[in-house]
Amino acid sequence: MSSHDADTPTSARRTPANRLGLDYRAVPARRVGGRIVDVHTHVHNTPSTPAFFEAADRYHIGKIVSMTPLDQVDLLRTSYPGRLDFIAIPRWREMKNSAEFGRQWLGDLEAFREKGARRMKFWVAPPLRGEHGLTLQAPFFQPLIRQGLDLGYDFMVHVGDPSEWFERGGRYADAARYGTKREQYPQLEHLLETVAPRTVIAAHMGGSVEDLPFLQTLLDRYPNLHLDTSATKWVVRGVARQPEAARDFVLRNQDRLLFGSDLVVAASYDFDHYASRYWVHQMLWESDRRGESPIEDADADDPPRLAGLALPPEVLRKLYDENATRLGY
Repeated sequence: MSSHDADTPTSARRTPANRLGLDYRAVPARRVGGRIVDVHTHVHNTPSTPAFFEAADRYHIGKIVSMTPLDQVDLLRTSYPGRLDFIAIPRWREMKNSAEFGRQWLGDLEAFREKGARRMKFWVAPPLRGEHGLTLQAPFFQPLIRQGLDLGYDFMVHVGDPSEWFERGGRYADAARYGTKREQYPQLEHLLETVAPRTVIAAHMGGSVEDLPFLQTLLDRYPNLHLDTSATKWVVRGVARQPEAARDFVLRNQDRLLFGSDLVVAASYDFDHYASRYWVHQMLWESDRRGESPIEDADADDPPRLAGLALPPEVLRKLYDENATRLGY
């Protein structure tokens, strides 16, 4: 796909998800056929859920792996048969560093497993340390990790956050409270060592798309580590600042990367919001486009940039489907 195939502005209304006025229903031709597995979404039952599935259908997303609240799993599975797999998550809105919350989480792990979930998620971004004093090395998490192993789960983890947020004036500038960016990673290594050889998907390009050499040391050290491409704005701006290095990284690790969007299905979003993420990912991985990103991004350069990597077809097939299939999707 050339750099000019899919970026012609239309008369579409400009919004934060469509700052260039593109027609997201005019889906560009894909470089490879077959299904695409989105291994990182948050699908909820809302009035906009049909719009999300319309976007997924148009962009050839065949399997959707979702972090859905336990009480919505059955309804969504019935409404969209064969489309969804689920990742076990706790009731994050009730999060407490307490034995009571830990017991509830243990019970939910069993319930998710009975509903077919094969992977469980730990969200250990800096606020968990800052607000609850927790990392994955804390005693609080050890029964949960053991329960996950006993139930046969593999794992997903969100560790770290964008590097801009750790800088002076950023939301995590207080290192005494949140830790530095690099101090987020001993807990990931603890998990990788504890659960090996079970697989661990480190979300959002391992939380460190800005530092690819560091990610490479982790991949080289831990064969059970995989990365997903989710957190669209974060990954897009990280790649745009170092496209050649990013392309080399993807080619070198083509068997360890999985496609993910991090789309959250919520009542406030519409088709353009959902489609914008899939359009941008298509441009990022399949095209040689160099230009502006259509998605507003407060952390990006001005204007936000997008640099397509034009990956070879055999690498795209791994990223989109084959690697996810190997991990059970």
